Amino acid sequence: MAMNRIRETRPDLTRREFSRRARDFLQRIQEELPEEKAHEVVAINMETGEYVLAKSNAEATEAFWERWPDVLMYVCRVDGGPTVKFHGI
Repeated sequence: MAMNRIRETRPDLTRREFSRRARDFLQRIQEELPEEKAHEVVAINMETGEYVLAKSNAEATEAFWERWPDVLMYVCRVDGGPTVKFHGI
């Protein structure tokens, strides 16, 4: 049976600091990217502010882990929206 590798990250940031960094990094990214990228998904390195862009949450997450395997990330759309929506039962 194949097992997925479990990634453990150290939560070195408080929730407040994580939130502040995510907001600041996302604002900078929004200023850099053209409006056409607003609905793409961005996975942000919470240590450096570097990021990867993709068309889906899964693609962004996989690209992020390939580049930074043990770093805390924040994932959202470039416009700040959610990457997943639940439409009820």
